[in-house]
Formats: sequence, structure tokens, C-alpha cells
Amino acid sequence: MRINIVRVSRKPRWPFWAVAIVLLWMALGSTVLLLSDYFDRPIQLCLFKNLTGVPCPTCGLTRGSLSLLKGRLVQAWLFNPLLFTILVLLFAAVVIRLAFGRAVQIHLTRTEQIIALVLAVILLSINWAYVILYIK
Repeated sequence: MRINIVRVSRKPRWPFWAVAIVLLWMALGSTVLLLSDYFDRPIQLCLFKNLTGVPCPTCGLTRGSLSLLKGRLVQAWLFNPLLFTILVLLFAAVVIRLAFGRAVQIHLTRTEQIIALVLAVILLSINWAYVILYIK
């Protein structure tokens, strides 16, 4: 494994599709919050949970984001620990890029890529089990 810190443009080229997805997610979440307050009852956004009754691996992200906006960092993390840890790392990477014009590049061999994939699947499975057991 090789890790390099490289000089990059401070202003990243944001992919349009990623920006559109984030904006749509924020609009949907805001709309659901307004409707939920208006009708005075919670509205379930997760299609997977609506169909199966089981939370999806990303369940808790919207509630966690709302907790984050209210300044409740620990509560936000407890809704979905893996996703919020990844979000913190991504946020740190963006801040470092914008502030210093640097980025981290990680080069993995084929074997290391397979190990990383297996570890990612294991972490996702553990996190999903946590979400199923502890998040209602």
C-alpha cells in the first residue's frame, strides 16, 4: 500500500450527478419534515423499510443529519455509526483540499483491494446489524 499526499486544485470539479443527488435528498427530507409536522405524524422515507419492515444499511442518515444540524453530534453518530464516520472523513478531506490544496491518494495492490473489499463488507454487515437491532 502506498499513500501519497498530492497537490491538487483547491476548487474541485463537483460531478453534477452527485450535487443533484444531494440537493434532491435535501429537498425530499425538507418536504417530508414539513408534511410530518403538518399532519402531526412521522412519515417513513425508506422504501426498503416500507417494503420489508427491516431498516436498510443507510437507515438513520436523515434523522442523524437532522440531529447534526441541531448540534447533537453523538446522537447523530448513534443513528448510523459507519455512515457518519465516513461522512466525517469525507468532510475532513474536502476541508483539507479547500484549505491547503492537498489530497490523499491511496494505491492498493490487487490483494490489498480484495482485503479492503472484504473488510468493507464486514463493516457494512456489522453496522447494518446495529441499525436493525438498535435503531427503530
